[in-house]
Amino acid sequence: MKSKHLMLAWAILIGAAFAAEAQSQTKDPLLDAAKKEGKVVFYSSEDRTALAEPVKAFEAKYGIPIELNRQSTGRILKVAQSEFETNTVRSDVLDITNPLVFFDWKKKGYLKQWKASHANEQVSDRFRDGEDFIWSRRLLISCIGYNKKALSEADAPKTWQDLLTAKWKGKVATAGPEAGPTFGWIVYISRKYGWDYFDKLRANDTIVAPSSDETVALLATGERPLAVVNCFDILEAGAQGSPVQNIFPTDGLAPWWAGLAIPKAAPHPNAGQLLANFVMSAEGAAAASKGRHGYVAYLNKSTPMAKVLPPIQELVQGYPKIDWASLDPAQVTKEFRKRMGQ
Repeated sequence: MKSKHLMLAWAILIGAAFAAEAQSQTKDPLLDAAKKEGKVVFYSSEDRTALAEPVKAFEAKYGIPIELNRQSTGRILKVAQSEFETNTVRSDVLDITNPLVFFDWKKKGYLKQWKASHANEQVSDRFRDGEDFIWSRRLLISCIGYNKKALSEADAPKTWQDLLTAKWKGKVATAGPEAGPTFGWIVYISRKYGWDYFDKLRANDTIVAPSSDETVALLATGERPLAVVNCFDILEAGAQGSPVQNIFPTDGLAPWWAGLAIPKAAPHPNAGQLLANFVMSAEGAAAASKGRHGYVAYLNKSTPMAKVLPPIQELVQGYPKIDWASLDPAQVTKEFRKRMGQ
C-alpha cells in the first residue's frame, strides 16, 4: 500500500515538474513580446536559396511571419541609411556583406545593443564588434578558381604567393573591392603579405574585372584560366556544369564576414532579436545550409558543410585580429586601386 502511495507521489511530482517546464517555455518573455508585435521585417543581402529554408523554419517554430526584403548590400545600405535619416525605420534585422558601415551607424546611435544567445557556439569571436551591437552569422570565402579545361588541378597554383610567379603572367583575374568577398580578400592579403603584394600582382598582368560575376565569366570561358573568386560561386557554377573548380590556398583562406544588427528604432525589436538569435543558432544554420546544399560557411560550430569544403574551423584558422572599427574601407579601396593601376 505504501509503495502505491509512494509511486503516486512520484508521478505527481514528475508531472508537476513537466508542467512547470512547459509553463516556463511558454512564458519566455522575449517570445511572448515578439508574438505581440505580430511580425518581423528582415533586410538581407544573402541569396534567396539560402534564406528560404530558415524563413520557413522560423515561421513554423514561432508562428511569427517574416517580411523578407532581399536586396543587394548596396541597395540595402541606401534604403536603411534613408530610413535612419528620415526616422522611418522599417527593418528589424539587417544582414549585409559590408559590416564596416555598421560601425559608423553604431557611432551615430542607429543600432540596438543586444546579447546574441548563440554567441558561444561560434567558431571565432573575431567577426563582431565586442560591444554587443554588431554580430555575424556567416562568412564569405575567397579562393583560387581555375578552369579545368585550361589546366589540371595538379598544375594549378596552391598558394596566394603562387599567383605572383611568371608562370601565371597574364592568366589571372580578380574583381575589385566593391565585391564583398574580394574586399575581404584584399584586407586579408594586405595584412598577411603587405600592400606590395598587389604591386607584384599588377606586374604579373592581372586584370581587375568590373564585378565578381564578370570575373567568374572570364574564368568559365578560359579567357583567364585563374581567378580570385568567391568559392561558393565556383561550387554552384561547377554544379551547374561550368568547367570551374576551387583551390583552397594552403597559406590561408581569406574569409570575409556579413554583419548582423538590429536598428535601435526597429518597429518590432523583440521579434527582431528572436529572429537574429535563430539565424545564428545551429538550427538556423542547418536550415540555410539545406537550401544551398552545404555550400555555405555559417559561423555556428555545428554548420553542416558540403564535403568539398574545408571544416568551418579551418576556414577561420590563423585569421588576423583586426580592429574593425578603425578599418577605413575608402582607404583600402584607394590603396588597392593605386597598386593595381586603376
